[in-house]
Amino acid sequence: MSATSKPALFTRDYFLAFTVLLGAYIVFISLMTFMALYAAERFQANDTAAGFAASSFVIGAGLVRLVIGKYLDFFGRKRTLIISLTIFAVSSLVYPLVDHYGVLIAIRVIQGTAFGIISTAITSAVIDVIPSSRRSEGLGYYSLAATLGMAIGPLTAVKISAVASDEWVFNFTAICAGISLLAVIPLRIKEHAPSPEEYRKRWRIRGSDLIDLNVLPVAIVAFLSAIGYALFTTYLPPYLVGRGMSDAASLFFIVFALAMLGVRLFAGRIHDRRGENAVIPWALLAFALSLALVAVADSLWLIVLAAMLGGIGQGGAVPSLQAVGIGRTTSERIPIATSTHYLSLDAGIAVGPVALGFMIQLAGYPGLYLVGAAVLLVSILVYWLTHGRHANHPTGGHAG
Repeated sequence: MSATSKPALFTRDYFLAFTVLLGAYIVFISLMTFMALYAAERFQANDTAAGFAASSFVIGAGLVRLVIGKYLDFFGRKRTLIISLTIFAVSSLVYPLVDHYGVLIAIRVIQGTAFGIISTAITSAVIDVIPSSRRSEGLGYYSLAATLGMAIGPLTAVKISAVASDEWVFNFTAICAGISLLAVIPLRIKEHAPSPEEYRKRWRIRGSDLIDLNVLPVAIVAFLSAIGYALFTTYLPPYLVGRGMSDAASLFFIVFALAMLGVRLFAGRIHDRRGENAVIPWALLAFALSLALVAVADSLWLIVLAAMLGGIGQGGAVPSLQAVGIGRTTSERIPIATSTHYLSLDAGIAVGPVALGFMIQLAGYPGLYLVGAAVLLVSILVYWLTHGRHANHPTGGHAG
C-alpha cells in the first residue's frame, strides 16, 4: 500500500451491514410513528397509554443493552443476529392478531429487545470491517442507515395507512426485517471467542460488564444530545400544529434528515484527519442553536434553518461520539462500548420528554425548547471537561 492510498472502506460486508441496520431502523421508526395512533384506534387507549405503546419498544431495547455487550460473543455474533432478526420480523406479523392492549405491550417489548440486540451486534461486527484509520468516517457513513430509516419509515407508514389497512403497515415492516435477515446470511462476521478466563466468569456480572466506564463520559454527552432530539420528535408536531404551521412540521423532519445525511458525508473525514474537537463541540453548538431557534421561530424560514442546524448537530455529533467511545476502550470490550453508546441514546430518547415535559405547563413550548438548548450547552461543557481538553490527536485506531 502506498503512502497516499487508504485502506478500503466500501467493501461487500460493509454494505451488507449497512443494509441490516437500515432495515432494522425503518421498522423501529415506522412503528414508533404509527403505534400510538394504532393503539388509540384499536384499543381505545388514552393519550398516555397510546404513547406507552410506542415507547415501550425502547424499554426492551434499553434493558437488553445492559447485558448483550457481555454475552454477545458467548452466543456468537452471526447466530445472535439471525435469531434476533427472525424474532424481529415475526413480531411485526403478530401485531394484527393481538386483541388485548397488554399483549400489544408485551410484543412491543419483545420486538424492542430484538432491536437492541440487532443494532448492538451488527455495529460490533461492522467495526471489525472498518479500517481503524477511517473509523469515524466509516461509522459516519454507516450511521446514514439510521438517518435514512428515520426519513423513510414515518413517511412510508403514514402513506400506507392512508391508502391501505393497518395490517399492511405491519407487513411492510416485516418485509424490511426480512431483508435485513437475508443480508446477514452472506455477511462474513468475525467472531471473537471468549477467553478461558471470560468463560469462567460468564455468570458473574459486575458494573463493568454492563457499562464501559471509559466510554461513559462521552456516552453522557450522547445522552444529553438524545434529549434534544427527543424534544423534536415528541413535541414539535403538536407545537407547530397549535400555531397553525402544520405543514412546517413535515418540512422540518425532511430538512432535518437531509441535513443529517449531508453532514455525515464529510464530518467523519474531518474527525479522522483533524480530531474530534474539530467536529463534536461545533455540532453540539449547532444543535443548541436549533432548539433555541424553534423556541422563537415565527416564520417558515426560521423553522427550516432550525431543522438544518439540528440535522447538522445530531448528524455530526453522534457518530463522532461513538468513534471517540470506541477509541477509549480495548478491542475485546467493543461490544460493551457499543451497547453503552446505544443505551445512552435510548435513555435520552426515553427520559427527555418525560423529564422536561412539565416545562410545557410552566412556560409553554418555547420554554421547553429553551431548556432543551440549555441542556445541549451543558453537553458541550461535559464533553470538554471529560474528554475534549485532553484530545490532541485524531482518534482513528487509538485505544486507551
